Amino acid sequence: MFSALLTSCGNFDAEFLVKSVKTTVEVSDDGSAEVSENFAIAVKKSTNYGGVYVDIPQRFKDASGNVHRRDFELFSTRHDGREEHHFVEQNVPGYSIYIGREHCKRCPTNIPVGVSYIKIIYKLGRLVREEGDRQVLVLPAYMGRVHDWSAEKTVVLTVPPGGVLRSSKLDPAAYEMTQNAPGEIEVSIAAGEPDRVLPDIEIEYPKGTFRQATIGMQARWWLSDHFLTSISIGGPLIAGLFVALRLRSKWQLPENLADVDTKVVRTTSPALAAYLFWNWKEDAAKAAFLASVCHLAVKRKFRISGLNEDAEASELSAKKPRKGKVTGVRWYSLPAASRLVFEQIEKENPVDDRRRIMRAWNNLNGELHKKVVEEYGRLSSGMDRSKLVTVLSVLVLSVGVAYFAGLLLYSVAVCGILLMSLFVAMGILRPERINWPNNFKDAFGLYIGLPVLAVIALYYITTAELVSEQWPYVLAILLDIAAVVVALKMKRMPTPTQRQLRNNLLALNRYFLGKIDGPKMSVESYERCLPFAIAFGAEQRWTERFNQWLASENMDAYAPDWLKKS
Repeated sequence: MFSALLTSCGNFDAEFLVKSVKTTVEVSDDGSAEVSENFAIAVKKSTNYGGVYVDIPQRFKDASGNVHRRDFELFSTRHDGREEHHFVEQNVPGYSIYIGREHCKRCPTNIPVGVSYIKIIYKLGRLVREEGDRQVLVLPAYMGRVHDWSAEKTVVLTVPPGGVLRSSKLDPAAYEMTQNAPGEIEVSIAAGEPDRVLPDIEIEYPKGTFRQATIGMQARWWLSDHFLTSISIGGPLIAGLFVALRLRSKWQLPENLADVDTKVVRTTSPALAAYLFWNWKEDAAKAAFLASVCHLAVKRKFRISGLNEDAEASELSAKKPRKGKVTGVRWYSLPAASRLVFEQIEKENPVDDRRRIMRAWNNLNGELHKKVVEEYGRLSSGMDRSKLVTVLSVLVLSVGVAYFAGLLLYSVAVCGILLMSLFVAMGILRPERINWPNNFKDAFGLYIGLPVLAVIALYYITTAELVSEQWPYVLAILLDIAAVVVALKMKRMPTPTQRQLRNNLLALNRYFLGKIDGPKMSVESYERCLPFAIAFGAEQRWTERFNQWLASENMDAYAPDWLKKS
């Protein structure tokens, strides 16, 4: 097609009647065409929508089944001989151009009863295809559909001379063609059924009749043909690449685990070391807690009866300086996670100055994990830019697909329903996360406004008439929404500092197990590293190595003052 389907947002049949259509098409030597279409519209009701839509299809298939899009340039729209208000809507098949009165609060929108004349002038490009040593001018079913086929149509074609009209395989009686002059053909189309298929008009010319397309033009046409498809698959591809890189960062092994940096035991909390070593699994929580207890003990904040779950803490020494003028610089030099563990143990009721440390563990309620996350987050710099760029890129592509496929309002309605469904689900499953309204205005918006919006959105979704070409793009938009959700749920990719920290911890564990050399063994080295050995589950092996060193040095048995045997 490149004539028009006229319709309105109201009831077209009740308000308007298309009486006649006359179209002139002038094809130039570059294969483009200037089109002028004139519609005689009978306005039947004094109250009407105030305008009509003209559809200019852009998407068509050639003889090989390849999909192409024509260039389109709108020159003017007229109503009864004067310039008329218009706006253009994008769609998969092409453009829908509204021609008529502007809709605003004080604008008279109704067209007076009687006959009105609508005129639209535009340019179409790329009507010629190459076939070996021939050029074929293709005018695909442009004599197309005027609303309900209720009017006869006349199309006058002005084309370069020297062409041979190809016979059509589709319903040759659909229209009559008359050769008025060497370069002029008149096509007469009778009123017909809405589901009939009109044949293309194909005129064969010798090669060189029309200007040869340059490489730049061919590249632009290729991009135009594949633009909507490209941005449709672009969103899921970008999100997939983002997820793959995030997962790869979890599986990626350190490049070098042969060097031990003992600085890590002075700048990192044993709790964070446990979570990083065990890859943030739930099992890391208890290891982080016990490692923090050991860390407090070797820092002489209390004495413990052992390094197991049955251990008890006594002689808490950190609480006295915290109450007086001495605020305890040494206390605040401890990691926040270790201080949290001490504070929780301190809250437990002592029995003969003994506190069961696992009771403190049972009452932490995830607070330790939050402190560790805060400590780990301080090693990153600013926002997660890769996640932000990914989400924004997918959203931009999704909006582009929605706009160019004519699904912008439809997508907004779908997103609104999804967001409201998510809000309701959170209200049922996690009511504590919802800021429930505490005044009438907010309550009215939540309990009345949201349901009304949901009903409007559902009504629009269920009543919107989508053409078959739009459904793949609806699926693409839904995939983009899912891709945004997945990207937001992905954990942040470790920064170089965070990755180096984890590598150092893995190297430290290999040192505990005796797989690589490291710092010289000493009592101070043993105590400083012991909390990290507990965090990694390597306490027994680390202690065995320490005992072997004691024996090799002919030293007395190790009896630390922070360990109080029962």
